[in-house]
This record gives sequence, structure tokens and C-alpha cells, in this order.
Amino acid sequence: MTTYTYAQLEQLWINNGGARSLAPVAAAIAEAESGGNPAANNYTDNNGTQTSWGLWQISDGTHNMPVANINDPNVNAREAVAKYEAAGGWSPWGTYDSGAYKAFLSGSTTPDPNVPAGGSGPSGASGDTQQPPGDGKPCLIGPFPHTSFCVLQKSQARALIGGSLVAAGSGVMVVGVILLMAIAIGRGAGRAANVVALVPTPQAQAAAGAMRSPRAAAGQQARATAAAQRKQATAAKAAQRKQAKQAQAQTP
Repeated sequence: MTTYTYAQLEQLWINNGGARSLAPVAAAIAEAESGGNPAANNYTDNNGTQTSWGLWQISDGTHNMPVANINDPNVNAREAVAKYEAAGGWSPWGTYDSGAYKAFLSGSTTPDPNVPAGGSGPSGASGDTQQPPGDGKPCLIGPFPHTSFCVLQKSQARALIGGSLVAAGSGVMVVGVILLMAIAIGRGAGRAANVVALVPTPQAQAAAGAMRSPRAAAGQQARATAAAQRKQATAAKAAQRKQAKQAQAQTP
């Protein structure tokens, strides 16, 4: 893995449209940002909200590559020049605002025309650079050739899968409750309530309680009716015995 020197970084800046007078600061910023490592990709930059790529840590504010082949030193330098011109200064680079670049700044280094050929992938990153799990690409579907458009990021795919599993589990639970209730209704309200109560959800427990309530009321009514019937039968037998005694007393 090629590591670019300060002088080579100056020349990269110049070769890709940057002003020669700005090359010393540009090279110092690249040193502070990436240590001259074209594969230095920070996948958790800005509190994990974006990925910053390559020598000048170029980012579009997302985890997508701003352009294709962003780790190519010449592509990265060209994007750095464009970012500088769009901002009208060095404000896009935190190492400039913080002054960290000054530790690398040299006003007497001559740009080195012997710049190595570009082309390096997202591997072998140094320092605080982190590489995501898997193949190191945050995009699951995309980007399409010569674009940075990502159809579906891996983090989005994981969220979709997790949400789908939760929804599917809830659906299965609801179907199960309905089936249990349908089966149990044919066995009587009491058994239906006992079966539904086996489902460990608040909704099932509430349903079981509602099914038990009519059963309890019906049982209470049945017991009251039986008690009244027993009382009537006892009274009838007592009347019969009284009539029998009166009949015997009247017989000569």
C-alpha cells in the first residue's frame, strides 16, 4: 500500500486542478486527515452518520461513495479541489478548523512530480479508520457504475428484516389466538377460556377473562335455581305428610 509523502500530496493537488499556491496547505490537510494513506476510510465519521474516504477524507454526508473510485488518489484530489472551490476555502476540513494541519505544514517543500500511479481500495486503513464487517461496503444494493447512488444500505436492510420478523411474529400470534378460540368454543365457554389463557399475551388473558365472566354468571344462576327447586320439593313433602296425618286422625 503506497503512502504519499507531503511533496507527492502537493503534486497530486496541482495535477488535479488545484492552485500551486494552495498546495502546501492542501498537503498538510491530507497528512492530518489520512496520514497520506489513500485507503484511509473512516466509516464512523461525524458520530457514525457518514463515511469519509481517502487522502482528503471526502464525504457527501452519507455512507455512500461521493463518486466512483473515490479511493483513487487522483479522483480523491480532484474531489478535494472541487470541495475547496465550492466552499470558497478550507472550512469543509475539520483538521483545518482545529489547526491540526499546522503540525504538517511546510512552506519550503518542493512538489514531487514522481507521484505513484493511483488506485487503491478500502483496505489497509490506518489510525482511527474502521472497516465495517463483511466486504467493507456499506451499500447492499448499488452503487451503480459511475454513480454513488445506493438503492439499499446494509443498515437499512437489517432494520427492514428486523421489523418484518417482529410483524410476522405478531401476525402468527394473532392467528394462533383466533384458532385456539375457534377450537375451544366448541368445547364450552369454560374450556375455551382455559385454552385461550395458555397464550402468554395481555390480549389473550383479557379474552379469557371475558369468556369466563358469562360462565361464572351462568353458574351462579344455576345454583340459585337448584336451591329454589330443592326448597319447593321440601315444602311439598312437608305438606303431604301433614295431609296424611290429618286423614289418619279423621278415620274412626
